Amino acid sequence: MNMHGLYGVAIMLMIAGCAGGDDNTASEGAKEEKALELLPQQVAMAGVKTGHIEYRMISGVINATGEIDVPPEAKAAVTAPSGGYIVESMLLPGMYVKKGQRLAKLTNPEYITLQQEYLETASELQFAEQEYVRQQTLGEQNATAIKKLQQSESTFNTLKGRIAGLKARLEMIGVDIAALNAGNIQPSISIKSPISGYIASANFAQGSYVEAKEVVFEIVNTDDMHVELNVFEQDIAKVLKGQKMRIRAIGSDATYSGTVLLISPQRNADQRTFSVHGHIDEPGKELRTGMFVEAGIFVNSDTVPALPEEAIVYQDTKPCVLVGEGNRFELREVSTGARLDGWIEIMNPGPLLQENIVTEGAARVLAAMKKG
Repeated sequence: MNMHGLYGVAIMLMIAGCAGGDDNTASEGAKEEKALELLPQQVAMAGVKTGHIEYRMISGVINATGEIDVPPEAKAAVTAPSGGYIVESMLLPGMYVKKGQRLAKLTNPEYITLQQEYLETASELQFAEQEYVRQQTLGEQNATAIKKLQQSESTFNTLKGRIAGLKARLEMIGVDIAALNAGNIQPSISIKSPISGYIASANFAQGSYVEAKEVVFEIVNTDDMHVELNVFEQDIAKVLKGQKMRIRAIGSDATYSGTVLLISPQRNADQRTFSVHGHIDEPGKELRTGMFVEAGIFVNSDTVPALPEEAIVYQDTKPCVLVGEGNRFELREVSTGARLDGWIEIMNPGPLLQENIVTEGAARVLAAMKKG
């Protein structure tokens, strides 16, 4: 081969060698897109800790919204027993009252008139009873005597019915009948609390007139607070009595545990949800009736492969984990499932079961990987 031929071969070999070198570099670059090697001090600064996939009891979670409420018997709309003027009440919303405690005092001239009528009728009844007994004692069988006996009996029974009606009316508005029978007319009556609890509203002004049966106070007993949740119809079949739940009031970081007690058999008419009644195990003082809450109901508990939630990082919105040996870390895509108490289910654990996985500091390693 002449010299020109040798030069040609040499040049071709050089070109081929350069091309081969570029392919190797590109291949290594592609290989290292999801890998990173850190210095030991960088690993320490990132707070990197590794671990393995563990098997944990994790439930599926059904999310729901609702509000804090109390049972019907723990709420009272307190009305005026009879129309009158409010002359005394020092209570404000938020104050605690006991069952039977006086909430306000009412006055009205009609109270006095009604008590006078009762006393007058009682006096007439006493006379009518004496007359009836007298006519019975006479025992005369002539027509006139029989007529008088019948008249006295009719008068006695009429007055007896009238006094019973007046007594019932007075008792309904809170008049002390024993004191009235002793001649003590009471110019005022009291509005009393039917339950113990907190005053939710006070609907009056001092000195104002309130009608009979008008709601003057609303009282709520918060000793037995619960949640009323709305669960979508596609999820309701998974909800069972006795299942545990986590509850959080909107705007609060505090969470409370609870239990499903009742499930409505009928769908709410205005929305495609079912009502679920839940008991709150230990309600906090910050909870108030009517508060909007978010809740998670734990269903289908099972032991599943899981990692701490901190181990999951996201690359292009896809969940991933970092596997590492020494100072070298590699990004692996995973499929995640249910979450509970800071742990998350790994749906495709097979390739990762024997791997060291970054459980702390994963986000910092990923940030360094993106910079590199």
